[in-house]
Amino acid sequence: MNDQTTLQEEPTFSPETPSNGGLQASESDIEQLRRERDEFREISLRKVAELENFRRRTEQERQELIIHANTKLLQKLLPVLDDMQRAVESGKNSTDYKALLEGVELVFNKALQTFKDAGVEPIPAVGQDFDINVHEALMQMPSEAPEGQIVQEAQRGYMLGNKVLRHAKVIISAGMPSGTVSSEEDKSAGAE
Repeated sequence: MNDQTTLQEEPTFSPETPSNGGLQASESDIEQLRRERDEFREISLRKVAELENFRRRTEQERQELIIHANTKLLQKLLPVLDDMQRAVESGKNSTDYKALLEGVELVFNKALQTFKDAGVEPIPAVGQDFDINVHEALMQMPSEAPEGQIVQEAQRGYMLGNKVLRHAKVIISAGMPSGTVSSEEDKSAGAE
């Protein structure tokens, strides 16, 4: 062999072969290690099963919480449903449409208050600048309003806290068509 490379054979160990320091692994030591391995395997399987049971239990609790929350909200909406039923029955037997309209407005206001009590608020729309985070543009139309301003609400949107429940569906201004003079420009031109 040359001085640059020296190869050493790696020692092989077996229960009968003495290892570092002349220690020998006896059959009882090997059996002890096997028992410990089996014990740790059993412990890990138990822990995995406990974790799976915990996940199942927390998912069930979450579902029950959702049902409980929905139950409370639905219970608050039942009087509104009762009022709607009375309004429909009243409308079938009456020709006084003004009184019916007033009754329906009362029911609407009651429903709106129930939603407000639950934290649901309508999203402001008409006259506001279009905001893609809370509005959904259905179309643009020419108008005297500045471009991008909401001129009509097709369907009201609602928020629960900072979360959009439903985007407001709106029609936004495309500004004045070219070649058209706005009423403000007409007034200033007439003053001259």
